[in-house]
Amino acid sequence: MALLDDWYQQDWDHPFLAVIGLGGIGKSALTWDWLQRQLRQGQAPPLVVWWSFYETDGTMDRLMAQVLAHFGDDPRQFMTLRATVDRVIFRLQTNPALLILDGAERLLRAYGSLGAAYQADETEGGAAGAGMRQCIDPVTDTLLAWLAQPGLTQATTLMSSRMFPQELTGRSGGLLAGVRRHDLTGLFPDDAQELFRQAGIQATRAEVIAVAEPVGYHPLSLRLLAQTAANDPQRPGDLRAAANYDPQADLLGKRQHILSRAYDSLPETARQTLSRLAAFRSSVGWETVDAVLGDNPQTRQDLRRLEERGLLQCARTDDAAVHYDLHPIVRRYAYARLLNGREIHAQLVSYFKAVPRPEKVQTLADLTPLIEQYHHLTRSGRYDDARVFFRDRLHNPLYYQLGAYQVYAELLRALIPDGEARPPRLQDERAQAWTLNTLANSYSLVGRPAAARPLFEQQIAIREKQGDKKNTAIGLGNLAQQQIAIGSFTAAATNLRRSIVLCQEIEDRLQEAVAHQLYGRLLAFCGDAAGMVAELETALAPFVEERHAQGQGVCWLYHAQAALRQGDGRTAQTASQEAFRLVDEASRQSFPFERDYVEAHWLLGWAALAVGDYGEAQARLDEALRRCRAINMVKLEPAILLAQARLARTVGQNSISANSAEEARLAAERSGYRLHLADSHNLLAQLALDKSDPAAACAHAQQAYNYALCDGPPHAYQSALDEAQRLLAAANE
Repeated sequence: MALLDDWYQQDWDHPFLAVIGLGGIGKSALTWDWLQRQLRQGQAPPLVVWWSFYETDGTMDRLMAQVLAHFGDDPRQFMTLRATVDRVIFRLQTNPALLILDGAERLLRAYGSLGAAYQADETEGGAAGAGMRQCIDPVTDTLLAWLAQPGLTQATTLMSSRMFPQELTGRSGGLLAGVRRHDLTGLFPDDAQELFRQAGIQATRAEVIAVAEPVGYHPLSLRLLAQTAANDPQRPGDLRAAANYDPQADLLGKRQHILSRAYDSLPETARQTLSRLAAFRSSVGWETVDAVLGDNPQTRQDLRRLEERGLLQCARTDDAAVHYDLHPIVRRYAYARLLNGREIHAQLVSYFKAVPRPEKVQTLADLTPLIEQYHHLTRSGRYDDARVFFRDRLHNPLYYQLGAYQVYAELLRALIPDGEARPPRLQDERAQAWTLNTLANSYSLVGRPAAARPLFEQQIAIREKQGDKKNTAIGLGNLAQQQIAIGSFTAAATNLRRSIVLCQEIEDRLQEAVAHQLYGRLLAFCGDAAGMVAELETALAPFVEERHAQGQGVCWLYHAQAALRQGDGRTAQTASQEAFRLVDEASRQSFPFERDYVEAHWLLGWAALAVGDYGEAQARLDEALRRCRAINMVKLEPAILLAQARLARTVGQNSISANSAEEARLAAERSGYRLHLADSHNLLAQLALDKSDPAAACAHAQQAYNYALCDGPPHAYQSALDEAQRLLAAANE
């Protein structure tokens, strides 16, 4: 509390304080209690906003609408989130406000995906580094960066988050000038003592420190310690009863020791109740507990005891609904002690099988009963049944409609418990091949072509062994897409021609059309405009005949891309508008294809830039990047960032352009996307020329040339190669 008081009352140079800590550390409670004290003491400004991004309707759009409504603005008059944020910024330039943004990690890629509800804590290093600390929506990072600038805003912002947003760091990696960061690794000693006092335990400050310091003042661990002491059979209410554990163990070991003490002190019925609740993949409502455990005095007593001891979290909503959940640490510990696990999961399969199938799927939450049923099928060892269930009930909504590729891959990996170098644990080889192919496709979309390629190759080998020409052709096309992205044009061309031949042999016109689509896209990269047009026209005809809107839309998307690389903005705009119309039509025919919407918004934005409509370009590219990051579609993110960078350079914002181009380069480098790397270095070379830095321009242009060369003409990325040569000539003048 003292830290927050000092910042709010005295630190005028830092209008933005970020409180960072893992889940269960008490960030929300700390900021809420502090706010209530400010309100009681009359120290708050006229506008105070507490906003929790953990709520189902706790979105940035709704927050901005609420702020504008406070000032008398009609949010409906602002057509885009960027326009809404610009208006909020205008209002906060002159109106004092206190903004408390709770759970802001939900704004970031690491926690903002459709699978956030199933996610444990992340760290800021390694795979969850800077890239995962980006805001999903580019407009949000504009707002955060503005709120952190001293002298520009009358608002003071307190943010709690599990992860520090990248947008609050400068190019050097340090904090923006107006930002203070406090890492909340544990409670303060006074707060720890208060926690024990509220649990009915009297203890001196020294006694509290003696038990709290070894566990880092971690709130969950302290709550467990308190409840263990309160319920000690020999010395109830005596803190010393919880102090006899090994102080030399590592921190996780200490927490686990505390958990074991808390768990072992429970009656046997309560232990098994906790372990059975840990068998669920996510939180469960009372009706599920009733169906699985039974509504009886013993169950109610066990639940109450678990909640009192801090082992079980109970949430009660405004409509009196009750949901139970476990902290990830507790869930893992209790599940490891589940007796008769396979039998329990088999029972849960039966329960969730009876849950009605959702009539309409709009969010991942709608699929929760189906995901739970699949989870229990795999945990009970019924892998073949689980695969069929996944294919029939989860594949389409997760992959096509919601674009939940990370969740999709996580679930599908449960069928390959022996590792991806070994076959899936399925009886039928055709089922193994299907699993490998679909998992590889999800890897492709999240920017992991290196992980996707060997799975595609395994799938092709199985299909060839079976003499399955159709699925061999599909696998060859999928493999070719990975090869195109990494610049292996010769191999991609060979695989696509082979795919076409196989489809012709079995007279599968639609699958042949898909192969022609991809081959046309490859020829466009190689600079063969006539060949590209011929291939796409060949592909389009059967899609039109079959009224296959999604296939037609992809043809027009590829036409638009080719036109933009040739500098023909008008043709690209017409093609991308037709593509968008067809994407809408496909969504009416079946369901929305979210990845096609991402690509359509990107191309509409790029085309608008090419014809000089900068407002439309910004709105479309913002929407493309927001949708792309919401489903973590890394495959397209570098291309969208490059379009944003080109737009920024065109309107004279070269610093922003350089940041976006460098971000695109890093994303492409992490994924091994050779073509995006060529485009990124070309743009960085142009920006260096704009700054009269020929040496840097020459270095970037040479790297662009090397990447664009691919396998060498005619299998080179021709437009990028030509641009690199132009830039090299300009840098050497």
